[in-house]
Amino acid sequence: MKRWGLGLALSCVALAGCLSSEGFVTSSGVRVNPVNADVFEVAARPGQGVSDFWCGAGDYAWRALGAADNERVYVVGGAGPGVTSDSKDTMQFSLKQPGDVQGATGRQGKWGPHVGRNYFVGDARHQCNQMFRRFLP
Repeated sequence: MKRWGLGLALSCVALAGCLSSEGFVTSSGVRVNPVNADVFEVAARPGQGVSDFWCGAGDYAWRALGAADNERVYVVGGAGPGVTSDSKDTMQFSLKQPGDVQGATGRQGKWGPHVGRNYFVGDARHQCNQMFRRFLP
């Protein structure tokens, strides 16, 4: 039984993300939870930066939603308290433009990208590489 659990854990790390009962988690610990069919919420760990939000959004869009690297991922809710977790630092994203989604907070956060800001999914995923470089000697 322990071998199976270790294998699953290693598979999640190798894939850079895993969908569990606690939602989707990137290999760097960024959590992503669906809010509804169009909106998902990214919760970065304390002390993390804006690149963590984009990493989580891009990785989730690509791995969990099957979005292509050339699709856009949009901020639909700026930085603030989570609706799917007790995290104080979350942002909401969608593959649809802010005016085309229901159920997003739509808030303009006091920091981070504003509602409507967008990246290609591939560029957002590239932010995960930026995160790992912070930890390399």
